[in-house]
This record gives sequence, C-alpha cells and structure tokens, in this order.
Amino acid sequence: MSIPFYMEVIVGVLVVLVSYFIGNINSAILLSKMKGKDIRTCGSGNPGTMNMIRTFGKPMGAITLVLDISKGIVPCVLGWLFMGTGQFCRLGSDRIGLYVAGLATEIGHIYPVVMKFKGGKGVATLFGVCLTCQPIAMTVSFAAGVVLLIFSQRGALTSFAMLSVPLTLEGIAAASGPMGVVSTVLIFMMFALTLFAHRSNLLTMFSGNERRVVLKKSHKVKPLPDISMLVYEPAIVE
Repeated sequence: MSIPFYMEVIVGVLVVLVSYFIGNINSAILLSKMKGKDIRTCGSGNPGTMNMIRTFGKPMGAITLVLDISKGIVPCVLGWLFMGTGQFCRLGSDRIGLYVAGLATEIGHIYPVVMKFKGGKGVATLFGVCLTCQPIAMTVSFAAGVVLLIFSQRGALTSFAMLSVPLTLEGIAAASGPMGVVSTVLIFMMFALTLFAHRSNLLTMFSGNERRVVLKKSHKVKPLPDISMLVYEPAIVE
C-alpha cells in the first residue's frame, strides 16, 4: 500500500523515536539489580555482556546477550517493514528503514536519555542488527568469535572480529542496492559509533592491561605432596 510523502516523514520519525527508546532499555542493569547489585558499580563499570560474565558468571552473561541482541532485532524489523519506498508492511530490497532503526537503537543504547546519556557499548545490539540483515554470516562469525574468545580471552578484540564480516558483507550489498551511498554511510556509522564507545577498551587492550574474559576454566591437577624431606626411621625391636 503506497503512502504520501508526508506520511513517509512521519513514519520515519516514529521509527527513529521508537528505536531510540527501545535502545534505552538496558538488560544488564535490570538483571544486575535483580541480583541486588548495580552492574555499573562492578568490575569495569560497563553495563554490558562481558562485565556481566565477569561479575555474575556465564549464565547471566548469556541472558544479557540474548536480550540485547533481541533489542537490536525488533527495531530493525519494524524499520524494514514500515519505512522505505513509500510503502507499509513490506520487506523489500530497500533496507533503509532497517539501517535507520539500527543506528537509532545503537544511539539509544550508548547514550540513553533515561540514564543521563551513560549507557553500554552497543556490541550485542549491533549483533542483533547484523542477525537481521546477514543472519548466516553473523551466526558463523559469532561461533568463530566464541572460539577466539576462549583462546584469546580478549573481549574487545573478539567483539569487533565478530562484527567485521557481516557488516562488510552488508556494506558491499547495500552499496549496489537502492540508496546505496546513504545505506553504506549508515552501516559505517553504526560500526564507527560502537568503535568510539569502546575507545577506552581499545586503549587498555593495546597497552596490554585489558581484563581477561575467561569462558573455559582450566582444571589443573594438584601436585602430589613432596615427601622427599620426610625421614623414615624403622622401629628398633629389642
């Protein structure tokens, strides 16, 4: 169903506002408060998946990751449905609404008005954006990233390695599609915004002071007690 231009503008504004305020919902803070703490006062202070793993363990980190990924998927699907080429309820090749919603959600997560513009780093939310536009590439990249994280124990490095492949593929596809330049710029802005939010993590990583993320603990075998110093004196039978 085609709509007039002024309705396109109204729908676009609504997509941006809804996406931004969905981004304001921080699952790490909500879950940590259920545990009687505020994740912003624990560990690195970042209300995100990696800090939840370090502070509360892998199960809580996994729940945070799933919720933040969902927070990226929902606005992107809404934007894809309701914004672009002057039509409602469509999932066509024009993904401009998807990218606009994704960027607005990222901004809402990193700079939430409800938390005085101090939010998370936006990686998991960007995972959701990538799952929407490049589901296979994001799934494969995520699985490879988990293996990388187990061996490297470096959260920031792994996060950007996971995102680089699906975002690159989507950027190439978007460049040759409708509104290619605008779409490519929006995709680049999403990645650049997350990179900027991680600037302190990147500095600590390059300086060698980044806190490690341990997903698989090694089970070390305790050494046997050293009995070489014990003196054995046989009993003397008289």
